[in-house]
Amino acid sequence: MLLVSTGAAGAEVIYVEPGASIQAAVNNSTTGDFIIVKAGEYEENIVVNVSGVTVSSEPEKSGSVFIRAGDRNSSVFQVKADNVTISGFNITGSGEFFSTHEASSPRDSFPKDPDGQGVSDIPELRKTYSLGSGEVFISRSTEFDCPQAGICLDQVENCTIERNHIFENQYGVYLQGSMNNTLSNNTFFRNGILIDEGCSRNTAENNSIEEGNLIIGAHCWDNIISRNRLSNGGGIGIACCGGGNLVSNNEIINCSTGVDMYDTQARTVLCGNLITDCDYGIYLILVYDSRVYNNTISNSSRGIFLRENSQNNELSGNIINSSNESGIYLLDHCADNRIFNNYFNNTVNVKAENSKGNSWNITKAPGINIAEGPYLGGNFWADLNGTGYSQIAEDSDSDGICDLPYNVNGCDYDYLPLARLPFSPSLSGGNLKL
Repeated sequence: MLLVSTGAAGAEVIYVEPGASIQAAVNNSTTGDFIIVKAGEYEENIVVNVSGVTVSSEPEKSGSVFIRAGDRNSSVFQVKADNVTISGFNITGSGEFFSTHEASSPRDSFPKDPDGQGVSDIPELRKTYSLGSGEVFISRSTEFDCPQAGICLDQVENCTIERNHIFENQYGVYLQGSMNNTLSNNTFFRNGILIDEGCSRNTAENNSIEEGNLIIGAHCWDNIISRNRLSNGGGIGIACCGGGNLVSNNEIINCSTGVDMYDTQARTVLCGNLITDCDYGIYLILVYDSRVYNNTISNSSRGIFLRENSQNNELSGNIINSSNESGIYLLDHCADNRIFNNYFNNTVNVKAENSKGNSWNITKAPGINIAEGPYLGGNFWADLNGTGYSQIAEDSDSDGICDLPYNVNGCDYDYLPLARLPFSPSLSGGNLKL
């Protein structure tokens, strides 16, 4: 038989042999059943509308099941029920891969409507627009059908997508109106993850994305993006009008932008990310009340770029070195940001245009700073030649704070610039060496 069912602890185990239909197995399942797909190649589009089922390859042969879209205009898997698990498949063939590198074109900002509202509020513009760094972001239209994706989670909760290899679809995994789902240990090639409008409390962790991106769409709240690796694509993007999202401990290599965030006015946290060889490290446009800390950004064009009234953000504990143009760039009325305890080591550490009134230090307080000194205060100012202010300035009382303030950009001062202690680690060459 091509479909084989066996009982297991109150649930059915349904085996799907090559030549049989995975959809037929789903149709024959009930809540709690396991659908095990045998090694082989399958060509179909599957709608999972039974809650609590698990659809997976054989554990001992994980990765040996290839599922290609029968109709390339539909998702390979459409998940329309809660508590579903999809695991262990190779999934491809839905839509055409959209190259963000090839199609992106930098713009001065997101498009706005005449009343100044964000692009997500303009129906005719919702399908395609650009992130501030030029990264193309595609949002769903006002229709509710799944787009062309490897796996689409359509208004569902508590689903798990794990250990799949998803490649060359328009979208890898696409979420719309979905909550409390987990995407983990998947690999993506020439597609990625889009958590679209109205999604909240989803987690994407330990995924690898090559030549793709990971996007949190508009009006998304409290999602966690952690310990993912992205390379040779678009990086991580966060669209407008949501908040409370956490982007932490991701590795982002050779992407157009490490993390790109637009028009968020409720706290989003970017922390512990390692960003290397990207055009922009972290790019904030019209962002309020975010926390950017403990990130390491190297070999970018601009390490951290704030523009268009990005205000009341806190940047601390970041290491920014070897940027081609500037370590941090503030443009067009970026003020009231708190920037302290960062390690800057670039030919040009700060560039500011029409932006003043930022705080470059906090009140001196006990605590180990980024230069291993005993007090928190301002920032460590180095350059690639070893002649930066913090590298050569006097510290007569050896408290790890330079004796004189540092003029940051002609009008703002770091009143407590950090100094190298006689017994501190070597801070030359762009690395903290213990």
